[in-house]
Amino acid sequence: MFIQTDEKKILAQLINIFYRAAGEKPWHGEINDHVAEVFAHMLLAAQRCLNDYSWTIILSDQPITAKWLIYQIEPHNLEKMAQLNGDTSCIEFVIEKWNEKLRLAADYHMSLEQINDFDECEI
Repeated sequence: MFIQTDEKKILAQLINIFYRAAGEKPWHGEINDHVAEVFAHMLLAAQRCLNDYSWTIILSDQPITAKWLIYQIEPHNLEKMAQLNGDTSCIEFVIEKWNEKLRLAADYHMSLEQINDFDECEI
């Protein structure tokens, strides 16, 4: 699916706000719907870890797209994460766990299902 340039910029900004919250370097990668899918799961993992349910992403049976994800997230919620003065280990853990999946989604346009299948392969 074709993603408009504005949607790519917004999603890249949201990902970088998330990375900045953990004190990580900016994330660089090609934005596509598979990246949106992986990032949605990263946000859900962070939400559970932080026990912060002031914002919620509800996954549906429909495919996750960049446009859908952008409209699910309000930037001020991610900015709130970026301004955490306390322990950021939860977000750091999520990034450590999911960063490679995000890279595979960006570089190889792999869906989360394909990535999980890839992880199970013995090389």
